[in-house]
Parts: sequence; structure tokens; C-alpha cells
Amino acid sequence: MKTTSVKKSDLSNPQINVPIQFFIDAVQNNYQRQLRFYLLLKLLYPSGKSKLDNQELLFIGYLDKIASRKTTLKYIERLMSLGWIKKNQKTGYYIFVSFDKIRENNEWLNRLAFTIGFHNFNKLKAVSGAVIYGYLHKDFWRKVKKKKSVQIKGCTYYFLSPKFDYTKAPAPVSVYGLNKIFNISTATASRIKNAAANEQLISLKKNYTVQHLNAVAMHKYLEYNDSKHNLVYKNGKYVLQLIDTIFPLFYFSKRKSLKP
Repeated sequence: MKTTSVKKSDLSNPQINVPIQFFIDAVQNNYQRQLRFYLLLKLLYPSGKSKLDNQELLFIGYLDKIASRKTTLKYIERLMSLGWIKKNQKTGYYIFVSFDKIRENNEWLNRLAFTIGFHNFNKLKAVSGAVIYGYLHKDFWRKVKKKKSVQIKGCTYYFLSPKFDYTKAPAPVSVYGLNKIFNISTATASRIKNAAANEQLISLKKNYTVQHLNAVAMHKYLEYNDSKHNLVYKNGKYVLQLIDTIFPLFYFSKRKSLKP
């Protein structure tokens, strides 16, 4: 297949450091497929522009497994409405706006980023889960460091010393926490968490506590408890499923600081 504007060298092993707000905002506003398409454009065209002619769109659609040209054009239209793609009417080139310009336009000041390449651009559900849970893991231990200890549902977490490596310590991150902080539904929060764990981007541990109560008494207990709990039957006993603990199996990269 002929690809007039995509050079073979461009397909070797390019990588881009994508600010974490891109993944968060795409999950919040349900445009992960369009984000995936945009990241593919950024990987294919490091110069930041292309005419996106018929041959190129055919090739891009093939790489992104897009079923029809109509869908591709809809993606481009959505990205243009977001201000991520602009068209120079004089030259006919589509301009792919830089990450930092988009950060500036949206006042996304956080410097953390996740590295994307051809190996993972099409795994955005898992990547988004890793980014969001990884960020909250980092934020949790930042709070523990500041307060020296934090208690959640009967468990106390301590920041033991300045040499304590929190990157290797699990943190409790609830799907209800994602719902409250990012306004992401608990169903979506659960899906992206499991996807990240399946891709081995985060380590995930399910936690339970044994309750010496029968089912009726347990349900009565839950009626008077404001916290979110899941009652499950496990190993012949009724237990409460507690908050999952996670820790990232990756490192964030960083982009330059923007003026507030």
C-alpha cells in the first residue's frame, strides 16, 4: 500500500509523552476513540502536519482498525471541535496542535505524562486506568507523607521515613473515589482498573474482611453504615469486600512546566 506522507523511518519506534489530563478528560467526556486516533496521528507525523489524503486516511484507518471512512472523518471533525486539529485552508495541511499548546488552552498544569508508542496506543482503556489509578496512588502517599498517617476503613497507613519508597507500597484506591474526584462512573472505573491490571500496568489486590454475622444481621449492619460496601459469599462465609489496593508497575514521565 502506498503511503505518500508517512515515511518508513517514522514507523521505526517513535514515542510521545502524553500529559495525563488527556486520558482523564477523554474518560470523563467519552472520547477515548478520538484520543486514540489523535495519538496515532502524533506518532505517524512527528512534523505535526499532514494533508490526510485518501491514501493516508486508508492507511491510518487500517492501523486504527476503523471500519469506515465516515467514522474517520467524524473523528477528525470531533478533534477539530476540540481545537486539537486545525486546517490551513491556503496550503491544505491539517495541523496537529502540540500537547503543550492544548495544555495551555485547557489550563492543564500537571506535568505528569505517560509514554505512548505503537505498542500501546490502541490500549487506551488499560492505559487510562493505569494513569488514573497511578495518579491517585501517588496522591494518596503524598497525603500520607504530609499527615504522617491516614486511616481508611480501619486500616492505618504510615509514612515511615524520608527514605520510604512509596512507589513499591500499595495504596487503597476505590472506584467510589474515582467517581467523587473525577466524576467517572463506578462501572467505568472498575473496567479501566481491570484493564490496567490485565495489561500488567498496575498490581491489583482484592481485600476482604471476615464478619462473624449471618446474612440478615450483615444487611442490617450495612443499612446503618454510610460507607459503600459489597457483601460477598467467600469460602463458606459472608465477608465484606474492602477497597482494592494497587500500585503502579510503570513510571510517569514529565513535561515542561506551564505558567499558571
